[in-house]
Formats: sequence, structure tokens, C-alpha cells
Amino acid sequence: MSKLPDWVLKHKKKGMAVEKRGDKYYLTRVTSVWDPEKKRARKITLEYLGRITPDGVIPPKRKQEAQIGGILDAGNLLYIREFSKPIENLLREYFPHDWQSIISIAAIKLCYGSPFKQVQFRHLTSISKQLWPEAALSKNSITKLLERLGSQWPIQREFFSEIARIETHMAIDLSHIFTQSKNIPWAEYGYNGDHIRKPQVNILLMWGITTNTPGFLKLLPGSTHSAKTLINAIRESGIQEVIVVADKGFWSQENLKALEKTNLEYVLALPRTFSMIKYIPQSQYKHFFRYRDRVQWWHSIDWDGRKIYNYLDKELAVNEESAYLRMVEEGQSSMSQYRKIRNRFGTLALLTDTGLDAEKVYNLYKARKDIEHAFDTLQNTLGADTTWMQSRISFQGYLFIMFVALYLYSKILDHLKRKDLLNQYSVNDTLTYLSKVTVVEVNRKTKIGEIPEQTKKMIKRIEIPITKKLGI
Repeated sequence: MSKLPDWVLKHKKKGMAVEKRGDKYYLTRVTSVWDPEKKRARKITLEYLGRITPDGVIPPKRKQEAQIGGILDAGNLLYIREFSKPIENLLREYFPHDWQSIISIAAIKLCYGSPFKQVQFRHLTSISKQLWPEAALSKNSITKLLERLGSQWPIQREFFSEIARIETHMAIDLSHIFTQSKNIPWAEYGYNGDHIRKPQVNILLMWGITTNTPGFLKLLPGSTHSAKTLINAIRESGIQEVIVVADKGFWSQENLKALEKTNLEYVLALPRTFSMIKYIPQSQYKHFFRYRDRVQWWHSIDWDGRKIYNYLDKELAVNEESAYLRMVEEGQSSMSQYRKIRNRFGTLALLTDTGLDAEKVYNLYKARKDIEHAFDTLQNTLGADTTWMQSRISFQGYLFIMFVALYLYSKILDHLKRKDLLNQYSVNDTLTYLSKVTVVEVNRKTKIGEIPEQTKKMIKRIEIPITKKLGI
């Protein structure tokens, strides 16, 4: 290329490329990856930024049209930014060219549940464009981003190991995502919450017991619940201190033997029909503790060096008993059967080899439920985009962004818990209220918009000075 004019040259910075077509100049954001076949670096275009003129860069038409109005949502994204700094630093280290796109998509998904095709619009009409100005969020850019992330699985593993480094123990479990994509060979049919058979893929999730944040996420074939699958994934993750926490669907003697053969600690929920569980009348429970203000009674039995804790929630027992007696009244069961199983109502049996006491084992299992709920929430907001996935590689890239969103969700959830606000506001409630904190762009100047009273109360309760952070 001949010598560039000074007004073009000033835009040719690191990560930027200039292309001349005829007598016009165009600017793109680029990066490079190592091509093992050609044994040299290969340039990849991340995003087309626009035409360069002596007056500056003219964005592509779609970006010009997207900048509707001058009011930008600010409070919700600033709140997320309060908790995103640690993961942003890691993303910058491991994904230097894509970190802003990753964190921006994750934050926008968390705030709005927007499908990918609307992410760029949300970015340009919120303070996201100021927080992460280099995010490339066009439809084509996101498609390429997912492919790049999915193909960088070794880097993802290093990232996961680093984010989980401060944990002494990681808990692990399997979950799933339903997908309508016809391009994922690993998808197998399973039942959703409405008992409708739909294609699904399995995902393995690890999370920190002390930090209550996720530490590892991987796509797995089909709807498997095999302990061998868990063991292989644990080895691949490189994370050492792991406790397998699993629900009743995972239970089998074969899975138990596989876990014990590899010396993995576990907390496994047992089906109520398991023969080793000893059901006793409510009056014979001697020990209790409180979990979120609800009394949990318990007793235990030893089983070949393992411990079975059987917990009783008397409030839950009343509800289950009432429902069962209704079945008796309707002729769907009998009083003799009721007498056989009435001591099971409201109970939960957990098998463990951790050596932890009854309360700690229960908290560990319930922590799994909390994270599972968070994951289900994110699945509902992100699941509409699974049809975008053109391959298993793209799906793994998609899951990485879901992991970042789950990390942010977990940090907000923990903050609301510490402020004792979860009985008043969910994570979604909080972000919705804070979205009412807006900034207005007028003649290239910015000022804060009018804040509703309910949002002012919210800001006071979360004790994070959202308006002060705008610095206006």
C-alpha cells in the first residue's frame, strides 16, 4: 500500500487495519491466530468499523441507525461493573482481543435477556458502549466470536483453573440445556419441566464452595449421568479439591463405586426407596439446626464407613402429607399405603464420605440448589439463542459466555444475600430497578436523568453509590 495520508494513518493503531478501495479508506478491527498448517500467523477480521474520512470514521449504516435517541441505561450496567473487575482482568489476559465483547454480551444478557440479534442495539443504547467501547457485537461478529471461543478450549481450561485457584474445594454436578439447533450431533432427547421430549445437551458445572461462584463449565454428550463422565471432566479441568454433589437422578451403585475407586469425595441425594435409609417417627428426631430460619431435624446412620444423614423438614412434611391424603380421598391410594410411607414425608437423605457434620453437608447440598437455580435462570434468558449454534465448537463458545454471565449473576446474588435483601429483591428485580438510572447525551455532554423514588430506595439499600460512580 502506498503511503497513507496523515488523517488515515492516525487510525492505524494496534489491532486496527486500514484497507484502500479505489480512492476510499476503510477501518477494521483485526487480530491474528497461529495457523498450525501454514506454520505462520493468520489475520482474522473481527469487525468492520467504517469509512475513514478527514473528519473521522463514519460508522456503517446499521450502527448509525442503532444509536436511537440520547438516553442511555446506566445503573444496571454500573452495578454489574462493580463485580466484574476480577473476571475482566482474567478475560483481558486470556482473551486480549475479545474480552470486551465477552463481558459486554454477558452483562447485556443478564440485564435484558436479549437474543444475540438485539445485543448490539442494547450496547449502543446503554452505558455499555462507554464501559466496553471496543466490543464487536454485530450478528456476524458474534457468530465469529462464538466459533473462536469454542475453538480455544485449551485456553478456556487455563482460564477456569485460574478463576478457581483460590478455592479449597469445588463442588460439581451435571445439568442440561434444551436446544432446537439441528447442528449439534451431541444432542439427545430428554424431558423438560413440562414432560415434553426435546433435544438436550449435558453440561458439567463446578462451583466454589466458599466463594459461591462458578469455576468450570463444559459441554458433554447427550443426557448422560455417568460417574465416568464426571471423573474424566475433573481430570481434564486440572482442579484438585473436588466434592461431587448430585441429586437423586445420579444415584446408582455403579456411580458410587466409580467415585470411590478414584477417591473423589461426594454428597449424594438418595431416593426415598433406598433400603439403607432408616425412617423414624418425627418424635424420635433429637437434633436440629436452622437453615434460612427453617428448622431442619436430623438423625444419621453409618454404612460401611460412609454416613447417611436423614433430614426432616416438618413444614414440608405437613404439605406432603396433605397432598397424599387428598390422593387417598380420591381413591388413588389407600390408608394402609399411607401408614407405610408417612414417616418419609418431608425427608431428605444424603450419603457422604466427606466427614463433615450434618449441618455442613446439608448446606453443601443446598448450595448446589442455589447455583442450580441461578443456572436455570440464566438458561431461561440465554436459551433462546441455542438455535444460533452451528456446531459443537460454537456451542462451547456460547457456554463460555454463559459462564461469565453466571459468574456475574452469582456475585450479585451474594451481594444481595450479604445485605439481607433477597427476601425483597431478586437479581432480576435489582437490575430492573437500576435500569431506571439513565444518562442523557445532549450536544456531546452527559447528565443524569430523573431517578424514580423506588430506584433511589434500592440504591440506598444496596449501599453502592451508583450515581456517584457516573462522575457527572
